[in-house]
Amino acid sequence: MVTNLNSFADLGICPWLHRNLLKLGISKPSAVQQKCIPAILCGRDVLAASQTGSGKTAAFALPIIQLLQKDPYGVFALCLTPTRELALQIVDQFKVFCNGTSLQCEAIIGGMDMKLQAKIIHSKPHVVVATPGRLMEHFLHSTVSRDSFSKVSVVVFDEADRLLEPSFDSEIRILVSNIPQKRQTLLFSATITRSISAIKGMQLNNVLHVELNNCSPVEMCRQRYCFVPNRIKDTYLFHIIKRLIAANTKSIVVFTNSIKTSELLHRISVQLDFSSVALHSMKKQRERKECLFKFKSQRVSILFATDVASRGIDIPSVNFVINYDTPSNVQDYVHRIGRTARAMRSGEAVTFVTQHEVERFLTIENALSTRMECYEVEEESIAAELTRSLAAKRTARLQMAEDFDLKFITHRRSK
Repeated sequence: MVTNLNSFADLGICPWLHRNLLKLGISKPSAVQQKCIPAILCGRDVLAASQTGSGKTAAFALPIIQLLQKDPYGVFALCLTPTRELALQIVDQFKVFCNGTSLQCEAIIGGMDMKLQAKIIHSKPHVVVATPGRLMEHFLHSTVSRDSFSKVSVVVFDEADRLLEPSFDSEIRILVSNIPQKRQTLLFSATITRSISAIKGMQLNNVLHVELNNCSPVEMCRQRYCFVPNRIKDTYLFHIIKRLIAANTKSIVVFTNSIKTSELLHRISVQLDFSSVALHSMKKQRERKECLFKFKSQRVSILFATDVASRGIDIPSVNFVINYDTPSNVQDYVHRIGRTARAMRSGEAVTFVTQHEVERFLTIENALSTRMECYEVEEESIAAELTRSLAAKRTARLQMAEDFDLKFITHRRSK
């Protein structure tokens, strides 16, 4: 195989598709694209791990579009992905790449009308991008929906490490058992944890393994930690945010480990006169799209989010990531800080570490073989801001007691 692949033409991409890429300003393939595109075009299965922001979507979308042109029938490719936002983003990229063709790509995700989605499935678009839970619902309720996938040739597991976790096990089993066993299978993620039983279940053949900086944080991101007292974490957070805003930092993502914390911090920020939005799974799909649009367009400067925003969502201009809660594992840490320092831009990330999270943080450091530097704060300023911060938290909690807490309990029960 050619080792020096400097253009998409060298990879075997056809002229019209190459021209579309040039119009988009994409002239040189990334490392993961160089490794994967020729193999996919040759029909090989692929298991690929590469840093976030390295061009994994194009690595599977481009060869799928090209293969589809040979025989454009029914649902040719199924792409499974863990979040609604990522599904919509993948659909958008497919549509941009195949501009000027009749290729149809549709998203089947939660939060949308089931009957309308059933009609879309029955129309057999060439590419379906779906979240496992919603597609499983269609499979369970309609044999017509299942039959629409009877000729699927390519199945993509995007964010494969997440999809192979036990929380998705039942959905993936049902979906895989209802699509052709003779197919090309592509697994992509920034971090792939080798679950042998899960990978065996995929029945991979002639598989190409690609590992490019697997489980490595983005190189242009400056990583630091801040040791904070648990009871006044939010005061430290808004002190740092205030300092970042004063320094003209235009986009800040704050990650939390829970829906409730994300919503609370957003409401405190509103009380403190910061422009922000919250993104989590309790938001309706329309609200989630609006939140992302406001943040991407810089109408608001702060996004409070659970890990629903850490997986593959492309927000190119994020300057600063704050892990308000220490991530539960190194994979989540890599995905979170991967929201900044994308496409060779620089960025920064700070992880809050309370007295209860030291062991978890040290585990992440050890896994990355690094020692992060300390992010210095102004303790006197924090003390001066404490009273206002506590008042804002009280008001936010009262608001949530009126219009959020009952919905949150219902949401948890439904899970």
